[in-house]
Amino acid sequence: MQIKLLPNFTIATLGGAVGFLTICMLIVSVISTTSEAAEAEEEHAALFAESRFPSAGTCGTCHPKQYEEWRVSQHSYAQLSPVYLSLSNKINELANGSNGDFCLRCHSPVGANLGESPYISNLERHPTSREGITCVVCHRLNKSYNKVSGRLALVEGGLTEPVFGPKGNEIQARALAEGSIKVTTDPEESGRKIHKEVKQFATLSDPVFCGACHDVTLFNGFRLEEAYSEYRVSPAAAEGITCQDCHMGKEQGRVSGYEEGPAAVVGSDSSEPRKLTNHFFAGPDYPVVHPGIFPHNIEAQEMATLEEWLQYDYQAGWGTDEFEDELDDDTGFPERWESSDDRYDARDILVEQFELLEWAKKQRLTLLRNGYILGEIVIEKADQDGIAFKVQVKNGTNGHNAPTGFTGERLVWLDVTVTDSAGKIVLRSGDRDKNGDLRDGHSAYVHAGETELDQQLFSLQSIFVTQNARGGELEHVIPIPYPTTSLPRVLPSTRSLVFSGEPTTERNHKKGIEPNGERWGEYSIPAKALTGKGPYKASIKLRAQPAPVNLLVSMQSVGFDYGLTPRQAGDALIAGSQLLWEKELILSIK
Repeated sequence: MQIKLLPNFTIATLGGAVGFLTICMLIVSVISTTSEAAEAEEEHAALFAESRFPSAGTCGTCHPKQYEEWRVSQHSYAQLSPVYLSLSNKINELANGSNGDFCLRCHSPVGANLGESPYISNLERHPTSREGITCVVCHRLNKSYNKVSGRLALVEGGLTEPVFGPKGNEIQARALAEGSIKVTTDPEESGRKIHKEVKQFATLSDPVFCGACHDVTLFNGFRLEEAYSEYRVSPAAAEGITCQDCHMGKEQGRVSGYEEGPAAVVGSDSSEPRKLTNHFFAGPDYPVVHPGIFPHNIEAQEMATLEEWLQYDYQAGWGTDEFEDELDDDTGFPERWESSDDRYDARDILVEQFELLEWAKKQRLTLLRNGYILGEIVIEKADQDGIAFKVQVKNGTNGHNAPTGFTGERLVWLDVTVTDSAGKIVLRSGDRDKNGDLRDGHSAYVHAGETELDQQLFSLQSIFVTQNARGGELEHVIPIPYPTTSLPRVLPSTRSLVFSGEPTTERNHKKGIEPNGERWGEYSIPAKALTGKGPYKASIKLRAQPAPVNLLVSMQSVGFDYGLTPRQAGDALIAGSQLLWEKELILSIK
């Protein structure tokens, strides 16, 4: 008789209690040794990665302002987003893996440089990789890549190795020579460590730097995102306004000048004042993950792992007096949160997180309101034969289209309700179905015949279409070209795209607004829908949401990170949508 302890390792059973005890001790010893070895290996890997790509938390020690802005930014959420990660995995599922790490290399350049798999959970990634567009992604680049869709080779090195900035080393060299800030550039020396040199990389201030990731062309020629290409032919570019002028200034989304202040702060000392760029980078996205995970928070990371934070039920009120005072003796908690002191400490951290998220929400609203303007409302007809009016929506920027970027998932639409004097609805457009989707061509309820198609919907969301084998076109939530062979995959185009600009297999039907341009939503109410109880009141709202619920439905087969269900992710998207502008109009029947 034999007992198997580990693969390929067996030991003969010993008789009696002594033999059993010996076996138990040996098992414990093997498990303990294996566990310790695994922990040591994990810690060594983390230290090794930090020596190659320092984390934002390390940089934040001397650059607190930049870190505070960045840690709640779109850049810092780029890799953590479960919507992005599932979309990447779903595209590879549809394309039989032929898309590879295409999405990862923009969303986590550190992860791509480390050779991480695009498929794994963020819970398994190195912390610096999870930081998405972190400090070293921009400040450890020394080459102008132009429009390469994110294949960026980062310069490796620990904290004391040189970094790259737009101005070079003048200020730091002067501070080190004067000894005004007590630091060391020697990694082996004790004391506050800093990078030994700031090498000039002027491209950081040039829009072409942004174009490396904000112009996305698939390797079959499909132009998925064109923010930089739109900018290059814009009035802003002609005037010499840069991406940085609008997106790194005092106000999100418009030219507003820059703040002045020290670039680095060490204890009570600081570098001399200079131009400071804002590292918040507001955008249309917002987080749908646990607040213990995002925004990035050094205290939160020191207190618990990501897995442990996911166990912390902040919505139930853990760590508040109202919850803790009503606890029963038999209430169970995960091991990490058994102590009420720990639950209270965690709640204190989350209070700070909620405040930061609320600040970010206001900054995002500022950006969107600068980008989308609800303009004129023109009454074309209001009599016994019916009502007709149109609503103007303008692009408030002169730098790119609105929306821009991944326009196929950006929702900006008019929500219109017209009621009679008794409050009865005579026109409804821009409302949601039971899933939370607009009643457009991608609504599951419209497809099932359970709700009507919104024929008057005004939406700026692009439509992806692919060409089928017989020459027709099909709308897709997630566009994958299906060749005439049996294996769907993304292939290089076999034809020149100089004139078409897109492969013949798929295209992006844009419905956005050009710089300084406008679009009109047109609405009509037939005579038979009027109740005779005028005057009528029209409520007109311009709303924005980063992605539709049907996108989540289309990729739910691959699951969502952090154990999110599609319903939870969808509810979070809907809850975070923002009202940009609102107007009311009285329609008197003649």
